[in-house]
Amino acid sequence: MRLRFLNVFVLACVAFPSLAFSQTLSGAMLGNTCAGCHGTLGAPENPQIPPLAGVLPAQFMATMLAYRDGSQRATIMNRVARAYSDEEISAMAAYFASLPPQVNE
Repeated sequence: MRLRFLNVFVLACVAFPSLAFSQTLSGAMLGNTCAGCHGTLGAPENPQIPPLAGVLPAQFMATMLAYRDGSQRATIMNRVARAYSDEEISAMAAYFASLPPQVNE
């Protein structure tokens, strides 16, 4: 029975790959990956790390693209930014812009 289910599942994934693998990540889901350094909802606890909440989309995009292409140097952000597509950076920009601005204390 389990083998039959597995065969049907594999066949469905091969026949309909969009059902199995086409989950589009939202800006919120992508933005959550930034929480380790930039804090939950873009509000960091470290004054050396800029808050992301409330940042204008154009500013966020320009900064991430500069990190990605290497024209802006950073300790880790150059490596992080390379992992995101233009569409993903745009989704994160919209997400962070939708959050109320935060200030480092």
